[in-house]
Amino acid sequence: MSKAEILNWFLFAIGAAAALAVYVSYGKTTEIIRPLRKSAVMYTPDQYKLPYETIDFATADGVRLRGWFIPAAGGESGQTIILCHGWGSNRGELLRDTHFLQEQGFNLFYFDFRASGESKGSVSSVGYLETRDFDAAYDFLKANRPGAAEAVGVFGTSMGGSVAIYAAAKYPEIVCLLAENTFLSYNGVVANWSWRRLKTPYFPLVAMILFFVRRKLKADPEPYSPRYSVARVKIPVMFINGDNDDLVPLADAEALFGMCPAEKKQMWMIAGASHAKCAEVGGEVYRHKVAAFFRENLRGSSAAGPKP
Repeated sequence: MSKAEILNWFLFAIGAAAALAVYVSYGKTTEIIRPLRKSAVMYTPDQYKLPYETIDFATADGVRLRGWFIPAAGGESGQTIILCHGWGSNRGELLRDTHFLQEQGFNLFYFDFRASGESKGSVSSVGYLETRDFDAAYDFLKANRPGAAEAVGVFGTSMGGSVAIYAAAKYPEIVCLLAENTFLSYNGVVANWSWRRLKTPYFPLVAMILFFVRRKLKADPEPYSPRYSVARVKIPVMFINGDNDDLVPLADAEALFGMCPAEKKQMWMIAGASHAKCAEVGGEVYRHKVAAFFRENLRGSSAAGPKP
């Protein structure tokens, strides 16, 4: 084989490898922003014998979202917790882990982010577009339940934690924040997910995945990452993470905690918990600590007790 033929085969191999990299990374991008299927809402307030109202509202960009408003035990109160689920999850799975907060005298407001649960939409951005969903949910609460919005706390897990931090930074009237399994950076969590869950090498595929994400969304989600908004969070905040979390490494969780300037902040690492498993592993201790956080920081912030 001549040198020219060898060179041609070499260039062909490089071109084929590049084409394969583009094909694979483009396909992986679709898995991130267009979930293959919506997980069904398997847990409902009926199963926990909770009163509730099913609500429906639209975002500023026209996506219809569905949720539940659950009044506090004893009647609707002036304190409400807005709860934000993670990517690939829905409000039912978050209800399963947090319904006990209704017994503490708080209204609970759950909703499905776009492309999740029973909400409309086909594109998930792992935090960027979902900030619009929170804005719509918060506007709905203030417009339709003004008495329940005297004091509002936010609870978010994973992607929902990212959105919750965004909300606490944007709305100074929010009283307190609990962020669980919350990533530091959008680019970082996509890289971790691609490598650990999809077995995709960082170079060059993850960089290409992020490129295609930006092209498909027509925006860069990275500036909406918690690392860019947590510095504006001054309210009481609790961070929860598992020390066996492959998507949010301990170092990232500690960095996010360190970047938060709140005078009243705490961090709880749950031994043995992997991503999205803090409630399951933490058990009764988890329920006690989470309830105590909201009792201390939300209950005393407005008129106590049920509404007449």
